Amino acid sequence: MIAPIAIYFEHCEPDWHVPRAAANNHILLLITSGEITYAVGDQSFILKKGDLLFVPEGEIRSALNHTKQAHDMYVAHFKYAGTGEGLPVLVRPACLLTRPHNFDYIRQRFSSLTQYWLQKSTFTHTLCHSVLLEIIAILSEEANHAGSITHPKAHGITMQIKDYILYHYRESIDMNQLADYVGRTPNYISTVFRETTGQTITTYIQHIRIAAACDLLTGSQMSVGEISDYLGFCEQSYFNKVFKKVTGTMPSAYVKERLKVWQ
Repeated sequence: MIAPIAIYFEHCEPDWHVPRAAANNHILLLITSGEITYAVGDQSFILKKGDLLFVPEGEIRSALNHTKQAHDMYVAHFKYAGTGEGLPVLVRPACLLTRPHNFDYIRQRFSSLTQYWLQKSTFTHTLCHSVLLEIIAILSEEANHAGSITHPKAHGITMQIKDYILYHYRESIDMNQLADYVGRTPNYISTVFRETTGQTITTYIQHIRIAAACDLLTGSQMSVGEISDYLGFCEQSYFNKVFKKVTGTMPSAYVKERLKVWQ
């Protein structure tokens, strides 16, 4: 089980730094803007927007923003106890750095992860475990993309579908549109997507929309009805139903919980 210790979004000013020391936990971070220099052991990386880094517990690490611009990043500190969940990096932890092909999706998942952590509900740890596991799996797949993808064509089609959805998730998307976009049949893309991601295309679209809704509920002045319309839901009642299915709570209750946390 992946046990979260701290999960947050951080806006860092120039001259921000982390002193050289052993990491107390496993660390997963995603740079969303700016640039920093990050050292792990005897390796040094220049991290920029889109870079996803895994730092194992116990590794000597340090970081510095030596530019004249601020940087933003999502950070997750966690412990792990288990048999690896099928991921070698959890069995034999090692530093991994990649720039995921589907950055927007990873950013949305980190946003959801942060919201789950702040929510402190009965299922917070289970939800965080699930999202962290997904992100680590994507990181592992991307880091080993050249040699570890068993079905590269299927993977490529799935990435095309995800990219299309990320740019059109506010619109009405049907299987025929997606099938035409990748030059395959609706049944084929449905099967390939489920085999490569473990979820249906519809579920993926719902998660992207609700992740965006969470951001808007906490970071904008839009009403629930306005957000529902903005994200392409036909009715607010359906938006409420999908929101509860994905997050476990209604939009109005979600906002109230966020306010309690920040207060």
